[in-house]
Amino acid sequence: MTVAALLVAGCGQGAAQSAKDEPVSPASEEGAVEPVATPGDRASGGEAASAPKVTSVACAQDEQELFACTAGSKRIAVCGVTDAQGRKTAQYRFGSSDKVELVLDGGRFANTAYSGGGESQIQFANGDVRYIVYSRTIRTGFDEDGNKPEFTDGVWVVRGDENLADRQCTGEVVSVDVMAGDAYGGVGKDVYYGLD
Repeated sequence: MTVAALLVAGCGQGAAQSAKDEPVSPASEEGAVEPVATPGDRASGGEAASAPKVTSVACAQDEQELFACTAGSKRIAVCGVTDAQGRKTAQYRFGSSDKVELVLDGGRFANTAYSGGGESQIQFANGDVRYIVYSRTIRTGFDEDGNKPEFTDGVWVVRGDENLADRQCTGEVVSVDVMAGDAYGGVGKDVYYGLD
């Protein structure tokens, strides 16, 4: 299946499966999950965060929307922005309609094909915690009417070998725009497959 077909097919909605309605960080006590950042805080994948403060989860008109969805009462977006040095970068945003709770810069794109589908991802790092935005299409069956695809979009929150959350989109999905990845640092094949 071509990448373009994957992008069109990935516009469906996934079922809600999540831990909490807030960004998460490593557990501090047996299974406790805490917010990573205070509202509007910026974390950067090793680069100085000198860009203007983000005031909305939604991408601005002058930003490229690389991913967006609602997940319960929260919004998730990945926007194509230009940093203070004039470089294009992907920026992860999480929060509610009136409050930005987490911003991460420097996403890495990845894409892979599956038999009957495929997956596109954008990964962000916040210390030892990774936020992996994904759009996945898998074939769940085939009959006289054709393929029976299942579309899932969301974000995994992972630390080391531990899945902290899998927040699946529940509506208003704009699937990962992996075709834009070349403009934002390139597209690799190092897709995260989840942990059993």
